[in-house]
Amino acid sequence: MKVSLIDYTGCGRGDDAEYAAAILIFTKSTRLEMKPDGFYEILKWPTERKMDELRYMANTIPSSWEFMHYTFMIESVTRAFTHQLVRTRTASFAQQTMRVLNVKGWDYHTGPSVSCNENLTAQYVDSMDAIAADYDRLIEGGAAVEDARGVLPTNILTNIVMGVNMRTMAEMIYKRSSSRTQGEYREVLEAMKTEVLRVHPWASLFFDQDAHRAVSDLEDQIQRYVPALARPHMIKLLDQIRSR
Repeated sequence: MKVSLIDYTGCGRGDDAEYAAAILIFTKSTRLEMKPDGFYEILKWPTERKMDELRYMANTIPSSWEFMHYTFMIESVTRAFTHQLVRTRTASFAQQTMRVLNVKGWDYHTGPSVSCNENLTAQYVDSMDAIAADYDRLIEGGAAVEDARGVLPTNILTNIVMGVNMRTMAEMIYKRSSSRTQGEYREVLEAMKTEVLRVHPWASLFFDQDAHRAVSDLEDQIQRYVPALARPHMIKLLDQIRSR
């Protein structure tokens, strides 16, 4: 799996983080007279003044967060994962096709409960090899690519581009941080977060809010101290809190 941030608010300006912060602050300043000059005035603020304003904004109404945009290239992830990812309503996606593209030589992911067992791994690999051979034979026999793809497994690896605003991304990180979430999903979100913090370090204020961190810390304590049989029920209750 690889996640690359290929575009973002302020990209290529040289003062990327300061410029994006100024846009975020300006769109929140609805109590002021909103004119272009106001944005350029905020852009001149000292960094610490901008940071003070961002700390305040991280714990208020999040509508202005939607003015921060990020575009990611997400590579070598399973279609099982992307089927979940594209359910995100307030995001845009462009995924590598299997309808017209012959994916001969495709690769796949092996889940941890399989890869940790030699016998299961051997069975899994045999199944994948058989599917690959069947796919090639179908196309060689004259089947259209869009029909032959029907035999391909859900864990086939794919690439997808995702465009998302910071509000949606912050909600995804929070709601999908549960241990009940598919591990691949959590790994991708963590990689996305790392990429954003690389260009907008101040975004940590919005991704790691005190209330959200408290819920994650509570889950860690449940995993550590609560008997195994009681954990699923308690974590499910935490997820209900996350979904609000």
